[in-house]
Amino acid sequence: MASLPHRLIATALAAASALATSACSAEQASKPAERTTITFWTMPFWIGRPNNLKHLVEDFNASQSKVEVQLTVLDWQTGRETIKKAVMNGRGPDVWLANNGLELDLLTAARLAPLDALGYTAEDLGRFRPLVKVNEYQGRLYGAPLYFDVNVLLYRKDILQKYGFNEPPRTWEELRSTAAAITSRSTAAGKKVAGWQFKGMDDHLNAINSTWESFLCQAGGALTSPDFRTSTQNSEAGRTAMNYMKSFYTDKVSTTGTSALNGFIEGDVAMFSFYQSVISDIAAGNEKTNGKWAAAPMPVGPKSGCSAVGGHSLVARSGLPDPGAAGTFMRWLASPSVSTQFMEFHGIFPYDTAKVPRETKVVVDSFYNTDPSWAAIMTQFDRSTPDLLLQDRHGFAARWDAQKSEVVAGVDGRTPVDQALRSIDGKVGTDLNGG
Repeated sequence: MASLPHRLIATALAAASALATSACSAEQASKPAERTTITFWTMPFWIGRPNNLKHLVEDFNASQSKVEVQLTVLDWQTGRETIKKAVMNGRGPDVWLANNGLELDLLTAARLAPLDALGYTAEDLGRFRPLVKVNEYQGRLYGAPLYFDVNVLLYRKDILQKYGFNEPPRTWEELRSTAAAITSRSTAAGKKVAGWQFKGMDDHLNAINSTWESFLCQAGGALTSPDFRTSTQNSEAGRTAMNYMKSFYTDKVSTTGTSALNGFIEGDVAMFSFYQSVISDIAAGNEKTNGKWAAAPMPVGPKSGCSAVGGHSLVARSGLPDPGAAGTFMRWLASPSVSTQFMEFHGIFPYDTAKVPRETKVVVDSFYNTDPSWAAIMTQFDRSTPDLLLQDRHGFAARWDAQKSEVVAGVDGRTPVDQALRSIDGKVGTDLNGG
């Protein structure tokens, strides 16, 4: 075969190269861009319907072309410590669920990324309620709240009315007299009902911490000195609070061995207080509780009607190769529109409703308008300040362990009140001063 002129060969090679380049470009254009993978570790915080969290992550992944989240759900018993150890060892998740208030060790070790480094704008941060200050450290925010918790009073309307009370107690004095009357009148009628029970005394021991801190706060007490260096529970306010709680057991108003929540559901306890999210557990009592209970603000103590603050936030690990990807997920899951869904289990909406889209405010207002519990919850929320939770951040683990044993022993009379309070201060003080 006759050879082709060099010019024709060059032209053919150029055309073939152009076709190959065009085909490669088309293949690359049709191939989806690789997504950044974000690992998210959490406990099943959606009360009553834990699978809803999995569905939310699936919804996020389906909506994204640049970020994909891998979900790991841990148990409540070991989850927090598992996360902390992994993060401190540099092997933790990119994003995780944290208690509002955040871990001081992680903050001081610079293990957490501030929200403004994750893509949050000043406008984003300005939408949160002022209580977001519980997640502040050295002037920057490190946690995006999903929802807040506060302690409220839960009472059985049917039991109170049966023994002559049409309204819940509004003060410590009224709480004490109402509970005592219910206990004595029910006993005389042949079926003893505890007028009041402190949650954490005989069930879910960890609950004694928020219970105790609420009553300490109402007595005017503080967990630490203003500089966070000294534990200050052995105080006049501490003695007032613990002696008040102890009087319910000394005078046999409360019954040792009775679960506050289970007793409430069964009709064996007339009143108790805890975070408002426990309402989901009460509602699960169905015919045992349906229409028979209500929520009220905490009875006001000698100094105030404040209570412990709780709830959960999202945080991210510092030093991520793509912090914007973590921020994209956090701004979605902790967004105003998604946060309305947490109101289904009575999680308190963390945003100022005057600063969210109108359609989101409509959803929030619909919860307020259809469930009478919200009026009491928000009254209690408005009494809350970040002070107690910011104090609790310092010496947290030592304090919560000490309170679980010493508060219970002081309240049930096994340990003198002064001794119990001194013991708490001693154990927490050792931790505050570095061991």
